[in-house]
This record gives sequence, structure tokens and C-alpha cells, in this order.
Amino acid sequence: MSCHLPNLRRLAAASILTALIASGCAPIGLQTESLRTAEEALSASQDLDPGLETQRFLLKAAANFQDNGQHDFARRILRSDTLADPVAELRAQYLLLSMGSAVALDDRDWAEDLARNLTPQQYQEYPEELLARVANLQISVYGLAGEHLKAAQLLMAIDPQLLEMDRQAINDRIWQALKQTSTSELEKAAASAVGFENQGWFELAATLRQPGLTLEEESRAIRNWQFNWIGHPGTQPLPSELALMTQVIEKRPERITLAIPLSGPLAAAGNMVREGFLAAYYASGERQGRSAESAGNKESPENAATDDNLNDGNEKRAVPVSPGPDNTQITIVDTHGRAFADIMPELLQTKPDLIIGPLGKEDVGRLAEQDQLPVPVLALNYAPEHNRASPRELFQFGLSAEDEARQIADRVSAEGLTQVLVVIPRGEWGDRIAEVLQKRLNEQEGVVLEMDRYFDTDNFRDVAADLLGINASRERAIELERTMGLNVEFEPRRRQDAEAIIMVAEPVIARQFKPLFSFYYAGDLPVFSPSIVYTGRPDPTRDRDLNGVFFTDLPWILDRDTKFRQQAYEQFDNLAGPLGRLFAMGADAWILSTRLPLMQKIPDTIVDGHTGELTLDDRGRIHRTQLWGVFREGVPVLVSEQDEDQDSVITFEPEQN
Repeated sequence: MSCHLPNLRRLAAASILTALIASGCAPIGLQTESLRTAEEALSASQDLDPGLETQRFLLKAAANFQDNGQHDFARRILRSDTLADPVAELRAQYLLLSMGSAVALDDRDWAEDLARNLTPQQYQEYPEELLARVANLQISVYGLAGEHLKAAQLLMAIDPQLLEMDRQAINDRIWQALKQTSTSELEKAAASAVGFENQGWFELAATLRQPGLTLEEESRAIRNWQFNWIGHPGTQPLPSELALMTQVIEKRPERITLAIPLSGPLAAAGNMVREGFLAAYYASGERQGRSAESAGNKESPENAATDDNLNDGNEKRAVPVSPGPDNTQITIVDTHGRAFADIMPELLQTKPDLIIGPLGKEDVGRLAEQDQLPVPVLALNYAPEHNRASPRELFQFGLSAEDEARQIADRVSAEGLTQVLVVIPRGEWGDRIAEVLQKRLNEQEGVVLEMDRYFDTDNFRDVAADLLGINASRERAIELERTMGLNVEFEPRRRQDAEAIIMVAEPVIARQFKPLFSFYYAGDLPVFSPSIVYTGRPDPTRDRDLNGVFFTDLPWILDRDTKFRQQAYEQFDNLAGPLGRLFAMGADAWILSTRLPLMQKIPDTIVDGHTGELTLDDRGRIHRTQLWGVFREGVPVLVSEQDEDQDSVITFEPEQN
């Protein structure tokens, strides 16, 4: 939720407090203007009668500190025990001052405490001359606290003129707040909604929240909503994002070239990306009368991109695919054995509006070094990080392990865990994970107590013992024996300052590490892992050793209740294992091809993909937010939105592939 901080920080000015703080003077010698610190104010207040007089004095002191920009001092006073329960006649002043400093300090914890006691109608309790200022503050507090539904409800009810905003700006803010509201909250709010405006907004949000909607379906749903809710303030004008969605169909690419390796060492990966892309391409038009069976099954005659067609000489490398119902033209090119830059002239012969590829990191890196590209390119990997700006025509998307590392750090922080132990494999891939993980934890004020790196051939018992401080404990006991000259009765202890373990390991290694953590007295520490800890294919017998491990993975792996996924499993083999993740990436490449114009125009647009929630940053890189699972009885359990503290109840049955 956006806010105008320069205006908000003036809300606690003396003129406001003159209107709010009840009359009454502090005793001589206790003038708030002379106080230099919050501690002086709290100390001086002890000389006053407890209750109303003390609280009024402290509120005035806090206001003076705010006037001077000393919000830290104001916070110490406002969050003191003395003001924990403001008397009724001072509550409005207390809330106003608290909201002002919470916003100025960007204090999310304080905002959450305040938001719990703020109703969307709260601002109406203030004098008329303060309504706009208090409403803006309240909206900002809701945004900080993540109370997006309450912010939307306030904006639905308020007069746009009060906020000195036009209807377009109000509708944009309402829509952004509803987008950030969880599905469960929306459903509850819709069930109890009263009033034409509220009901209309909630119906719109629920309609566009349906899973698997194509861009055409979303556009049609928006137009239908406008027709069904004539006179609703959200219809004229539509929120900018929705208006753009109805227009972006005309701007999406009509000719797409998919350029990936379909033979050679990367053939398995490239072919699975191709299958996912074509499946999503045809499925997007299934409701318009096209059978999903033409999505690329190996026996389908309409899947022109077969191995025979692609491998018989360079002249057959560019293969057209039968057009879908929207008449988008797809051409598939096998790039094996050729640098991407070298085949760019060939790719341009079909006059594509968008090129999807390359798959190799080195090829993406070379594209990123260019000043400009002749057409937009959606690369299926990421160039190495560097300070040089990539061409604006280059978009980068893939199954980034770095994104997973950031999500693990965020999850650990959200759980209130700040001191962690980390075990990561050696090598260039592990170096990248370690760097991103360390950086993100530092940003979250977390501390890596120990980071151990390992090779696959290492003795994992020794690695675990080093990580948990067991070997150090033994060495201290040996040194004590030498010093004392006696045999010391010794029981090793793990280090006691650790609060969590981050384990980056493939299944066969993770199944050894997790029991060793318990063996070395760390069975009580939560363990967090990236998706490589799970093969994607349930294996309860082997994965029992991973019980209790939290891991982040693709919705394709953890959420099986989508129609597209069920259809894909009926048509293709090997989607449960690691290749299934590449199939999902190919499907998302098609989804992104239709959504890139929208993502460019509307910052923070979230696309619900099979590999996660997809967002585009200002450098053209697509980032993914995945789901969380936990192993229970050897099978993954989806940690759902409603039950994150209870590990949910959605379990998987082993695949019959």
C-alpha cells in the first residue's frame, strides 16, 4: 500500500495536538518542552498522579518529540507500560501519535499491534479537520501490518474528496489491497459483506482469483462484471491494472519462436520444457473448442516438433507448430551445438514478436552483455549477476536456486529464528546459494553461527559433528584431561546458541544428515531446505528419515489440485520426478509470453504460475515465490495458508508411474 510519507510525518504536528490534547497544564518544573530524552519524560511522570494526569503529560511529551523528528523517543514513551491502557478520553490522541511514529519509523511490529485495535471506521471519530490525515495514517498502518482487507474496506467507504484523490487513484488502491488479501479472508469478508459497493468489489476479486484463468477469460470476466454491476464506483473507471488487462490481449505476441536444445546433452531438459510449453499453449484455448489432446502427446500428428523433424539437418531445425485457437504462431528451433548469438539471424527469419530461449546460462550471459536486442527475448535461465544493465528487451526466467535461498531466509526470519547453522555443498552452485543466503539473512538481522561446506564423498558424521559443535566439545574435554592429568567423565554437548538448521542437500545426502542431527542432540531444531531435498516423487520408505524437514518447492509439486496438472499427468510420463519441474517451467514460459506486457506496465504484478507466484523486477528478471511443505511419515505435507503453524493436513499418495 503506497503512502505519502512527507505528509504523514507531519500528522503529529503541534497544530494537531492542540486540537486533540485536552486542556490542563503540567505542574511547574514538569514542562515537556524542556525534556531531552524519553527516559527523562518517563522519570518525570512518576511525580504526577497516576492515570489521566500522567498519561496526558506523556502524550504531550511524545508529541513534542515528534515535532522535533525524534520518533524513537516518542516510541519509547508511547510503548511504555504507563500508556499500555490509555484512559478513554485520551485514546484518540494516543492512537494518532502512535500511528504517526509507527509509520515514520516503518515499525511493522508496532503497526501490527495497532491494527488489531483499529476498525476501518476509526478515523471517523476525529474532528473534521483531521479526518483526511488520520485516514491516510490508518491506511498506511494497515499496509505496514499486512491488514490489506481492512485497508480496502476503509477505502471503499471513504469519500475520495476527503483524501484529495480522484476516483481512479482510489480504485487502484482498493484493487491492490484486495490483491494482497488472502483467499480465506476474502471468502469470509464476501460472505458477510453488506452494501452494494462492498459486495461488488468482493465479487470482482473472487472472480479473478479463480485458478487457471487465461488472459482471455480474465478479460471476459472483467467485462461481464462491468455489465452486471452498472453504477458500481469500481466500473468507472476500472482499476488501471484491470483496464490494462482488457487491452493487453491486443499487444501480446502473435509469433513466438521457442529456441532450445532438443538434441544432445540437454535434450531431456529441452524436450520437457517444450512439452510443458505446448501443453499450456493448447490448454489456454481448450475452452474455446480446442481439444487438449493436441497439446503435444508424442503420437499427436499436430505436434510437429518431433525428434525426427528436428535432428535431420539444419534446414529442418525450424519447425512450425499448428496454430492454436487464438492464431498465435509457434515455431520451434533446436539450438543444440550452436551459440545462440550465431543463430539469431535464423531465428529472425520467421519475424517473431518474442523469442523464448536460450536454456544455457552462458548463452544468456552473452545476451545480457548486448546493448540492444532486435526483438524481446524471454531467456530460460539467468545471466551471472553484474553491475552492467542488461538490454531492456531481455527477460530472464528459470528455476532459480537463489530465489529459494531468499525464501528460506525469509521463512526463518518470519518464524522469529535469528541464529542458524548452515550446511551447503562445495562448488560453484553452492557458492551462489551460500552468498545469497548469507546476504538475505543479514538483511533480516539473522546470524549464521556456522556454515559448513561438504563434498559428496565426505564423512557426513564428521560434517554434522563439526556443524553442531560436537567435535569442539570433545576437544575441550581432551584439553581438560591434559591440563588436569585425570580421566574426565565426558558426555558431548551440541552448541546451545543455534535456533535452526538450513540444510542444502539432495535426498540421498539429506536422509543421512537429518538422523545425524538428532543423534547429535539437535533433534529439537527446525530444519529448512530448498527443493532439491525432494525428488518430486513420493517415497515414504526412504523419506521417513526426512520427517520434520520444511522445504520450499513448486506449486506443480506441492499443489496437485489444478485441472491442467491432472490433464498433464494423464498424457505424459515422468512428471512426478525432477523433469516435471522443467515441464512446469515450460508451461510458465507460455503464461509469461502473454503476461509480459502487463508485468512491464504494472509494477508488482503477480502471475500465478505452476512454478510459483511470478513477479518481474526492474532488471527484467522473473522471481518466483514457491509453496512450503514438510515431511510427515515420509510424505510431503503442504503447509497451507490457514495452517502454517499446524503443517496443514494435505498429504500425497505415491505416484503410480
